[in-house]
Amino acid sequence: MKVTILGCGPSQGVPVIGNRWGDCDPSNPKNRRSRPSIVVEDNGVQLLVDMPPDIRDQLLANNINQIDAILFTHLHYDHVAGIGDLRTLSFLVKRHLDVFATDDVLAGLLSNARYLFQTEATDDADMYKPVADARTIAYGEHFNAQGMDVLPFRQEHGICETAGFRFGNFAYSTDVVELDDAAFAALEGIEVWIVDCLREQPHQTHAHLERTLSWIDRVKPKRAIFTHMNIQADYEKILAQCPEGVEPGYDGMILEID
Repeated sequence: MKVTILGCGPSQGVPVIGNRWGDCDPSNPKNRRSRPSIVVEDNGVQLLVDMPPDIRDQLLANNINQIDAILFTHLHYDHVAGIGDLRTLSFLVKRHLDVFATDDVLAGLLSNARYLFQTEATDDADMYKPVADARTIAYGEHFNAQGMDVLPFRQEHGICETAGFRFGNFAYSTDVVELDDAAFAALEGIEVWIVDCLREQPHQTHAHLERTLSWIDRVKPKRAIFTHMNIQADYEKILAQCPEGVEPGYDGMILEID
């Protein structure tokens, strides 16, 4: 399995508009972060998790020319604002793309981008043809995404729920501030975990360094990588505080997982 981190930044990215880098060293390219998204590849199948507003540039930068299905964690702008590019992704594979999410997330996507999923009456029957099929998922229930087994689990984001996803020995947990026992059960035995770590200081909707490290100590993956880091999380400063096997991620990082 191969995992590509397309983006590991917060909702505003790093730097923030106005060329604001905060505590991040602008001379370190690993501090330049786009909004969070990953691609999971296994046996020739490539799954995309979330479509941030940066998705076009992210896919171009990483030379990813095929996406076979899309999974959404939740409805926040920095995770869904690139959904219009479903049209291009569908064109590349010459078929509808399955879009997997919980009922409430699918309802939001259908409300805001219905033309991607359902035909609308127009004078031109070929105009805005649907390109995606909505597929409902439920926490704790495995589903098949183009041949890849995925286990979604519930995460608390402070102001809403988000979906974490497990793919074999790998799991992805962005936008989370609390994990319950069911989530930890879903994470049991993973070897690689990409996990939320906004900054060093506590936050109401995201995990911070101390909390994330405590989760890692409980789950005990062989390797853990931080995501959704903001302008208060300088790459080298965070790395210096990480134990062996733990590190901040960066845009374009590639993980090879057995």
